[in-house]
Amino acid sequence: METDVIVAGAGLIGLALARELAAHGLRVAVFDAGAAAQQASWAGAGMLAGRQTSDPQLRPLTIASARLYPTWVAELERETGASVGYRPGGTLFLASANHPAPAPALEGWQKIDHARLAELEPQLACHGKIEVWRIADDHSVDNRALSAALLTSMRARGVRLVEHAAVSAIEPALDGGLTVTAGSERHHAPIVVNAAGAWASQIVAPVSVPVRPRKGQMLCLRSRIALRHVIEGADIYLVPRTDGRILVGSTVEDVGFAGGVEPARIEEFRRHAAALVPALADAAVQETWAGFRPCSGDELPILGPTSCPGYWLAAGHYRDGILLAPITAKILTSAITKGFLTSALDLTPFRPGRFAVAA
Repeated sequence: METDVIVAGAGLIGLALARELAAHGLRVAVFDAGAAAQQASWAGAGMLAGRQTSDPQLRPLTIASARLYPTWVAELERETGASVGYRPGGTLFLASANHPAPAPALEGWQKIDHARLAELEPQLACHGKIEVWRIADDHSVDNRALSAALLTSMRARGVRLVEHAAVSAIEPALDGGLTVTAGSERHHAPIVVNAAGAWASQIVAPVSVPVRPRKGQMLCLRSRIALRHVIEGADIYLVPRTDGRILVGSTVEDVGFAGGVEPARIEEFRRHAAALVPALADAAVQETWAGFRPCSGDELPILGPTSCPGYWLAAGHYRDGILLAPITAKILTSAITKGFLTSALDLTPFRPGRFAVAA
């Protein structure tokens, strides 16, 4: 079958992009080293904290993507008949000396007193010199359910998914376009997008991708209490799910691809969770895991065409991959189909050429 676009990587970024490209009539194939959406897309907490981004270069992009989410997930749920666990409850940011709120306060941040806090989140114990900020436009999503819905929708739109076939090399073809080595086979397409997450730099290609893994360890508790907000404290964050699970995280570790969780870390998470919400002291541990965030050299995404014709990057989303999935899909699809990047947002900070390193 002829292919218009090959996407390397079946995480949320790759799946969202493939789905959007197919909606515009392109024939798309997605290749992944393992099973689809089983790395950072599976390991994340699903926080959609667009207004917590203080970097002035990144903030417009995160806010724009957050605004897309309600319509985007509603469309997915209509298509698939499955809930993606979207929760528009907001975030409570507990500011302290070692966990300060941005100064000056960012747009969308509202300072509340402890009396108001008790009304909004009665299970939360807030002691000492803590300032509480509410970010009402922060939302969350069950990223595993979202991944499953994207897979269903993508397949219904005719995208071909090839799992357990790692893309190892991308090179210009003699007759034009690009040749992709995936597993033991070679494939051809005029356009290839590297969306391989923390593994993007391991693909041999005409342009290198300065992305490294940053590990995060996580804990999932099962509780009968109902938190209304995402809670972000100095030591941990708590992300409630609609089914009674509460996710607790997370570490940020530069350890390469050294996997696994450390029992001491998990116990530390439990102590901090119980300190914030005493009712969680007896909550059962349902699951623990670790994943690898894709971090670029300057911690900003890498989006757009490279100096090699037909070779595009959707990489380095770091802690915002789940949040930025819809905007990344729309920006790159628009650029691929129209031949130019949108001017509605300043994408200069994310251009691949800022690293200017030839492989």
